[in-house]
Amino acid sequence: MIDRDNYLKNIPQELRKYKQWLWFKIYYNKDKNGKIKVVKIPISPITYKSTEWNKAENQVDFETALNGLENSDCDGLSFVLTEDDQYICIDIDKLSCIESEKIANIIQDFNLTYKEMSVSKKGLHIFAKGNIPTNINNQNEHFEMYKSNKCIVMTGQLVDEHKDIVNMSEVLNRYYGKYAPKEIEKTKPTYYKTLGDETPDAMEILKCIYKYNSKGRALFRGEYSSGDASKDDFQLLLILNSFTHGDAELMLDLFLHSALNRMGDMSKRRTEVAYIKYLNKSIIKAQIVGGTNYWDYNYYRKKRR
Repeated sequence: MIDRDNYLKNIPQELRKYKQWLWFKIYYNKDKNGKIKVVKIPISPITYKSTEWNKAENQVDFETALNGLENSDCDGLSFVLTEDDQYICIDIDKLSCIESEKIANIIQDFNLTYKEMSVSKKGLHIFAKGNIPTNINNQNEHFEMYKSNKCIVMTGQLVDEHKDIVNMSEVLNRYYGKYAPKEIEKTKPTYYKTLGDETPDAMEILKCIYKYNSKGRALFRGEYSSGDASKDDFQLLLILNSFTHGDAELMLDLFLHSALNRMGDMSKRRTEVAYIKYLNKSIIKAQIVGGTNYWDYNYYRKKRR
């Protein structure tokens, strides 16, 4: 468990005023190669469950969360970013994989605002005030930036002496422009089978989802979370069922290229085989529930003429 004194001494006072606090629980999963993966799950002090953590009624004030932590069997506190606050959190993972000069530049650019080390001490959290269009999760650069619907694991382990959260809109926008994924370029599905006269290949399907289905786009890019990972998986698979006209192989391929793919962290199933089995069962369910309510590509082709 994280030292309670770090929370009391170092968490910014302005964050403590919000009723947006949860606990978090650490789980250690071992993949098929024996590598240990750390998974941090948000836990509500109201329900003692991880589901629907992003609903306001399941969040508490700072003092309630801190006072209940010792007897909670959890490992620390977490703060939920919402559309109603002005905070942005930059989450930089795996500092050892990033050039030291780049890290130094980031810290310098955000020198005056609150920064803390991650639980593993291998990552960095930076809090600043501002606004960005959407959450971003750039795994290639180990750089994430969140504005809402995200639970941030807090440590209170200061990087420097700064405990205030500063308005840095201009700097935040610059970093957003640098690390935000470009349209469609975020992922390139490997499945290019043409399904017929009405249904295009994988890349064209993805372009249509991005253009016409905002929910599908947000789920695919990891910009939206309901707080229930299985629910989000199924919502995306329902959308994929419609746009792929129920092609199970293509649904699986596209899903595995989305931000919802948890193959690597083993948080959903302990082996890759078990995870694919889970996805295939979910695909069958999505085909049944979604039925043949397929996206009409011909209709939109005609509209463009």
